[in-house]
Amino acid sequence: MATIEEAMLKDVLHNGDLRVTASGDLECVTGILNLKQALFHRLLTTPGALVHRPEYGVGIKNFQNAVNTLDTQRRLANNIIDQFSRDIRIQEVSGVRITSEDSSPGKVVIYVRVKAVGYDEITLDFKPFGEDQ
Repeated sequence: MATIEEAMLKDVLHNGDLRVTASGDLECVTGILNLKQALFHRLLTTPGALVHRPEYGVGIKNFQNAVNTLDTQRRLANNIIDQFSRDIRIQEVSGVRITSEDSSPGKVVIYVRVKAVGYDEITLDFKPFGEDQ
């Protein structure tokens, strides 16, 4: 029987720069932080960018400077629900909320409510246009 941490898998920590541990290995991330990192990368990846997985990715950059319209927000939310639901660690995506300011389009925050394997429903927030995760 796998633990919850094992169910969330393990990956190299990648939040700008790769870091090396004292033993010389690359620093890794597990648990919910790994899930959030994987979903963030799925959010950023443009469909077709990965030859071996052409349907992978939301392509959030395609929505840059257009997320303030209701129709665009609805299309983006549907793409997020579809893509995040494909991750084996996600049991259900129950909601997506997009906030932005007309005066600062770079301050878009996307809140996604998910039920992850081994967890109750949680809300993850993503700042895809340049702000720190």
